[in-house]
Amino acid sequence: MSRPLFLLALNSLLLLSTALAAPKGVSTKVPRFPEDLKIINNIVFKEAGGRKLDLMLFQPAEKKFEKAPLVVYIHGGGWGGGDKYKVLRQDIIGVVRSLNQHGIACASIEYRLVDGKPTTANDAVADCKDAVRFLARHAAEYGLDPDRIGTFGSSAGGHLTLVTALGQEADYPCDPTISGPPVQVRCVASYYPLVSFVDRELMKGSNFERPQRLLPLLGGPLEEKRDLALKLSPIELLRPGSPPIFVAHGDADVVLNHSNALALRDAATAKGIPIECLISKGAGHGFSGDNIQPALAEIQARTVAFLLKHLE
Repeated sequence: MSRPLFLLALNSLLLLSTALAAPKGVSTKVPRFPEDLKIINNIVFKEAGGRKLDLMLFQPAEKKFEKAPLVVYIHGGGWGGGDKYKVLRQDIIGVVRSLNQHGIACASIEYRLVDGKPTTANDAVADCKDAVRFLARHAAEYGLDPDRIGTFGSSAGGHLTLVTALGQEADYPCDPTISGPPVQVRCVASYYPLVSFVDRELMKGSNFERPQRLLPLLGGPLEEKRDLALKLSPIELLRPGSPPIFVAHGDADVVLNHSNALALRDAATAKGIPIECLISKGAGHGFSGDNIQPALAEIQARTVAFLLKHLE
């Protein structure tokens, strides 16, 4: 075999072996990173479900703090898809870039994707919490401030970021090898989230109207998994003293109705929890749509201002 053909065959074999080794639903394609961002990729924070879970860390463009505050981004994808590279989406990377310019570090994490056999949303929450716990434990190594951590997420990640910030670590199957005191999340920003697994009214007008949609998330029907559903419902986790919340949603969203954001706003306000709620007129899921108001740039600016207010 000639050398060019040998190299072509070897390359094909390597690509095939990588694809076979990848967990189901996890992309093996590494996208092109923006050249203006300082990134450390593939930091493994735990092993679970037969795979290593890792994260990518966006370091500040300039050092403006002795110890950099941190925002942990949690991707969407219906709990059963997506990966840490969704942070490069247009509606997300602008927030990361602006935070980096203000001296804030950001991380984008992997978590176990939900299939209900046996992985449920409870495991995904544990992974998100463990990523935050890992970064807090290794704060000195990466120049981070473990006392100034916020979380940020979109869609399914919008739900997970709320539960990560609002839920108590003891209520989820977190990794006991990541030791140390519980991490207190300073603030949380959430885009177009589901805020309750038990309130059927909030699921109207979306694909969650079908009860079977919750089966893989809970590992069984709601009637049998109600206690778990409550622990996975951000609106049920609100307590006086919960961290400040920023929530943004589009009023034309047919995947997750914007009534979720309004319900979260009302429940948080009733408990005295600081919350900012932004509803973009004409915006669909992912803030899609022409001439949405406010536009994406303003949504991002409001998100950044909120996070800076509570982390600087």
